[in-house]
Amino acid sequence: MAQSRSTSGRKRSSSSSSRKRAPAKAPARAPSSGLADYFHAFSKTRFFAPIMSAVVIAVLILLDMLVAWNNYDRFFKILGFELLIAGIVWVIGLVLSFGESSSSGN
Repeated sequence: MAQSRSTSGRKRSSSSSSRKRAPAKAPARAPSSGLADYFHAFSKTRFFAPIMSAVVIAVLILLDMLVAWNNYDRFFKILGFELLIAGIVWVIGLVLSFGESSSSGN
């Protein structure tokens, strides 16, 4: 036994039936923050350079240990070679930076 609804109490206006409904907009989602966002924010701090330097040095030493495979003589030869290369690159960087600062001072 279905109940019948009577519409006699309600009046429908013709303008409401002719209006089209706008599609519902999806709610705005907050931007998700990922690891890249945190790294980018961390790279702007003053602790970035010392911490990243320590991480890179630790990774290089661990890779040297892995390559040397418990052969101390090989480990120190590899480490010495890396330190020699790092020193040469550092001196070249200093020479280039002194050249730039003296030319900009004139």
